[in-house]
Amino acid sequence: MKRHNNGNRQRYGLLAALALVSLLPSVTLAACPSPGQWWQEEQPLTNSELLTTAAQQQVVLLGEQHDEIAHHRWQLHTLAGLHALRDNLVIGLEMLPRSAQPTLDAWVADELDSATMLEQTQWDEAWGFDSALYMPILEFARMANIPLVALNIAPDLRQRLVNDGWEHVPTDERHAIPPPQPASASYRSRLTGVFNQHAMGDDPESLERFIQAQLNWDTAMAQRLAEVTQGGALAVGIMGLGHVSYNEGVAYQLNALGVNDTVSLLPWQMSDCTLPDPTLADAVYVLADE
Repeated sequence: MKRHNNGNRQRYGLLAALALVSLLPSVTLAACPSPGQWWQEEQPLTNSELLTTAAQQQVVLLGEQHDEIAHHRWQLHTLAGLHALRDNLVIGLEMLPRSAQPTLDAWVADELDSATMLEQTQWDEAWGFDSALYMPILEFARMANIPLVALNIAPDLRQRLVNDGWEHVPTDERHAIPPPQPASASYRSRLTGVFNQHAMGDDPESLERFIQAQLNWDTAMAQRLAEVTQGGALAVGIMGLGHVSYNEGVAYQLNALGVNDTVSLLPWQMSDCTLPDPTLADAVYVLADE
């Protein structure tokens, strides 16, 4: 899939997600899971079991590798299943900053065509991954009149928060987003591994900026999802694997905001009859090996 050049805007999140995939421990099973199955704690679950439980939460996080079309097909499948169980569903998108919200509202209201929506959200500049990967989800939201919510913040604000610090950015200029909770020891260790794996230098200050950038990203999305739940809706966040894995990214920050009923779901492409470490997510959906 084509990826547009958008500089370093998505660098931290993308590097973290891709590296996490390569570093994940796995579990070899006596019987191979089949594509199309949900697995939780090394046991299969039916679609109805998994989705019924997920639909009772406040927030569901659906991770993705951004350029994997199979991941987006799985997200759409899961969204449709959740919506069948919860009418008051809201879909949150990592892909777009809060400034895109009026355009998303107009899209769901069927007031814009796709070209205009992509132009007004500045999709290529804001995200950079091929919009065709996401259009089935966006079309589903419009067809079913499901609100779409922009979870991200603009790159310049992310940079200000890293460089200047939260105390120097007025609350109204950061959308009332609170400072993030410090990373857990294991999350910090994994992010340090990502930093080192990509030869980003051995400067301790650079490492701290990298970790802080990831925490800021996690917190911005968590805060917006938490806002959505206040009206009683089930908030489903579509975001990169790195923000979902081990419940140490967005879920961790949601917990700090008082949102405790959260479930993290990830796709898993089979290879050599293995599943990931059971703590990777609350459940994984098995995809065929490609």
